[in-house]
Amino acid sequence: MYSVLFLAPLAAHAIEISIPTNLSSRALLHDAYGYSIEPVWVDDYLKSDLATNLLSAIADITGKPPPIRVGGNTADQTYLRPDQNQTSIAYPTPSTATTFNITPAWYDTWASYFPEGTDLLYTLNLRDNTSAWANAVAEAEAVHEALGDKLKLLELGNEIDHFVNKGWRAPGWDVAQYIDQWHNLTGQVIASEWYQKAANPPKFQAAVFADPPWVPDQHDDTDDFDVVNLTAAGLVDSDIIDAYAMHLYPQSTCDTERWYRMRLDLLSNHTTLWLNVSQYVPQVAAADAAGIPFVLGETNSISCSGRSGISDTFGAALWGVDYVLMAASIGIEKVYFHLGAQSEYSSFTPIPYTYKGENLTAGIRAGFYGHYFLAKAIAGDLDYSIAALPGVNSSDLSGYGIFGEAGLQKLVFLDMGVWNSSSGLHNPSTLTATDSTFRSNGTRPSSGLRVHTPWEEGAEVKVTRLSAPGTNAKSSVDVSGVSFDSAGAKVGEEKLERVEVGAEGVLAFELQRAQAVLLEVAKS
Repeated sequence: MYSVLFLAPLAAHAIEISIPTNLSSRALLHDAYGYSIEPVWVDDYLKSDLATNLLSAIADITGKPPPIRVGGNTADQTYLRPDQNQTSIAYPTPSTATTFNITPAWYDTWASYFPEGTDLLYTLNLRDNTSAWANAVAEAEAVHEALGDKLKLLELGNEIDHFVNKGWRAPGWDVAQYIDQWHNLTGQVIASEWYQKAANPPKFQAAVFADPPWVPDQHDDTDDFDVVNLTAAGLVDSDIIDAYAMHLYPQSTCDTERWYRMRLDLLSNHTTLWLNVSQYVPQVAAADAAGIPFVLGETNSISCSGRSGISDTFGAALWGVDYVLMAASIGIEKVYFHLGAQSEYSSFTPIPYTYKGENLTAGIRAGFYGHYFLAKAIAGDLDYSIAALPGVNSSDLSGYGIFGEAGLQKLVFLDMGVWNSSSGLHNPSTLTATDSTFRSNGTRPSSGLRVHTPWEEGAEVKVTRLSAPGTNAKSSVDVSGVSFDSAGAKVGEEKLERVEVGAEGVLAFELQRAQAVLLEVAKS
């Protein structure tokens, strides 16, 4: 059932927005928003149905489950130990692991956990080349034996441009050496009997570089690792390479310099986001020239596991929506948000645990609602493309047009302005930490928007809103009245708003400070 609300006319002084007819657009995939799970934390996610319930809720809307990458730092610390008596052991603990030993049966434990139709990606251990990558070759066979056709991609190592800093490669490690080792290991995998017999063997996601190329203090080493150099050096075989991947974390707790620059208002800021994402325009261009997609294969708000008060807030949820849409608009086809069962940036945590002196429950954080809202934007039977709207491009306001073969299908607008509330600040699944004690005063502002669309006068437009008490909220987040309980079940009745297209295609509506709205012509 739906509660139907018809929006009132706007007050004067509305923001006028035009949609140019010559916008350049890029593909918007139905599975553009994915997840990356740190290998040592997979076991904890399997201990409850929360993750699979939430991923199924997304699939019910989009028709396609989010892609899942099992990879991260501990991928290069993973070793097959067929004779050990447990399927997996992290030494010394999952949160401090330097070694992760598994048996082939470990892959079986998660082979059927994710919703039907989930595309799975697995990262092999490239670090260990002591026996010509015998461990990685064995991993590839074992993971395919368990996952079969669900395994779509293999990666070779994680953030290989950090290998020198970690002591895993000698100084001088560069693109040329990486390509030689990449050919060696992929050659062994491809020549394997299982690979040759497989009807649909996995392809490879190449690169897997960490560092944004224009941010010097996010570099552990001075190197030449980027997709521009990689493709120029000849790693462009689209028969076996299905994507190039790089990573992005806009803020960090990993070192003192970046720690002091962490701020929620800088995360939930469209201009700052553009400064981060636009770094990848040359990478996308190089991938395009090779005829191979480019993805952000691991990302989240703050590296080294996030920071409560920023990563777990509604501001981070708005950032996630803006991020995925912006990335798609410049040609980044997928964005994989990293998860750890005890990470402060995780959108959902599967089991209770004690962390930093607080007893936390399993549950859902604000970021997941950004994904749920975005699922409605990318849902449908059409092949979509997306373009950023040039007239809606400021630090606190962004907008996107989503197009199908017949033209404009949907519109998304985000008010990224900060509104700090005194409610919605507690969520039992996350820490009580806050980024700021500042609270906004007075009445929460709203903006009137008048969008000049090609839609017919009198057409009814469905309005979906991503809302919360404020940018700093950790709870009381919803998508048009719908939320989820701690087990991943939907709660609440959808409040469906409709607004009528006015004369000359003008669509008028209100947008609250720190809110997102999706508009689409209602189906008859």
